[in-house]
Amino acid sequence: MISTKCAICNNHENYKVLYEENLPKEGVSPHVYAPRRKRDYVGSMPFVSPHYRLVECNSCGLVRSNPIIEQTEMNKVYQKSECAYTDENENIPLAKTYGKYLKNILERYHVNKEYYLDIGCSNGFMIERAIEMGFSNARGIEPSLAAIEHASDKIKARIIPGMFDSSKFENETFDLISFFQTFDHIIEPNEFLQDVRKKLNEKGFVIAINHNIGSISYKFLKEKSPIIDIEHTYLYDLTTMRKIFEKNQFKVHKVFPVKNWITFSRLLELMPINEKSKSVLSRIQNILGIQNIQLPLYLGNLGIYAQKN
Repeated sequence: MISTKCAICNNHENYKVLYEENLPKEGVSPHVYAPRRKRDYVGSMPFVSPHYRLVECNSCGLVRSNPIIEQTEMNKVYQKSECAYTDENENIPLAKTYGKYLKNILERYHVNKEYYLDIGCSNGFMIERAIEMGFSNARGIEPSLAAIEHASDKIKARIIPGMFDSSKFENETFDLISFFQTFDHIIEPNEFLQDVRKKLNEKGFVIAINHNIGSISYKFLKEKSPIIDIEHTYLYDLTTMRKIFEKNQFKVHKVFPVKNWITFSRLLELMPINEKSKSVLSRIQNILGIQNIQLPLYLGNLGIYAQKN
């Protein structure tokens, strides 16, 4: 295990503990690092997902996991992690949510639609959406081999397996780089943003969406919130998200709460209630035929539009 530091203030100390670690007895495994897995609960407190100890910087308010497993070990578990983006009924609301904000940044800031990169692209559903929106060269990078296997043949050829590293795109730069529900997984966010910046064209743009620890849903659920999870090394609010981008020489155009489209079935999965109650509600959903109906809700995510300075 390694100690983490505040990515904004650069200090290892000067924090308060929010929650002590709540890890499975068998330790860290690819299963607990699977994206959008069904919530699994461990420890003595009901409805709390596996997580490291979480601390909050006393100076800037940035929340982080501390300590965590080393980067090389984390790379291995992500590579072997299971793919939860196989249900098309779940991909549709995700693509609808991310696509709405992707379209917004393209139209509002007149982004050039030539070179696009999606970091942590899973099975490439946002690469498809970018092509539909007019990008002539859309690509992605994804650490989970299982996720890539679920991409269509035409999209699979556009995905590089592995963790993002600017050296993997040696002679390429991009007009727009996106990372959806990826940034809060990154162990070294400053290095990551500097790498992203290297791969942007002059005045290129970034769009990112991730969890918001300043959201009403988190303030209500606290440790039972789905965002308190072993996958999340750092957790940002609107203020700390702006600060870390500005620290890394980005011009921040907008930081905002995100309205997600979500199905009734996925919403039920995320609820901190026991399995018996979920089973009853699931049967009711199926009888009524509403399990795949989509709802637009503020679920505790934030987004950012930023530009290379």
